[in-house]
Amino acid sequence: MKDRKISSEKLNFIIAICAILISAASFYATYLQADAANKQVKAMTMPLLQFGSGNWDEVDKKDKLTLSFSNVGAGAAMIKTVNFYYQDKKYSSFESLLVACCDPEYGLFLKKAQTTLKDQSVNSSKTIGFPMTRPIENTALIGENKFFQMVLTQYNKNFWIKLNKARRLFEPEMCFCSLLDDCYITRGNGIAKSVDQCL
Repeated sequence: MKDRKISSEKLNFIIAICAILISAASFYATYLQADAANKQVKAMTMPLLQFGSGNWDEVDKKDKLTLSFSNVGAGAAMIKTVNFYYQDKKYSSFESLLVACCDPEYGLFLKKAQTTLKDQSVNSSKTIGFPMTRPIENTALIGENKFFQMVLTQYNKNFWIKLNKARRLFEPEMCFCSLLDDCYITRGNGIAKSVDQCL
């Protein structure tokens, strides 16, 4: 009859293997818990930018062109770079986009506005309907940034009408980061893709 007793060497070996397995399982559980916590924090601080436009001010009951970026995510967005696409061409500044979409009406409006502002009887850029603009790049965004607003007037009518048609074809490409320095890029109102950094 065979001796079924386990030697002390075998017993120690089994105990050691069990200890290693328990340690490995504990390490894996800790890793999963830390990874889940990291993903939760990332989700709680992830911004999500969307582009919007309109042609009517409901509050003032006026024809007003508005172009805006809204942060509909959970955390603040640090906007690093913004490029605009229009008819499959890329524009690195909003000014160059306006020239591309809306000349000659845009250029004629600027000349007319400058001439009109010199007239003593018209001393307000608001009367002319000169656009109000705000910075876009290198800004922090929590809610909404109406970066372009222009009320329809007799002075800017042709430009206003042309921009109103063109705005529907604008596709901004935005690169932005969260407060944790996680960076993303999105075009139009598409899905935000993770990137190492904003160039």
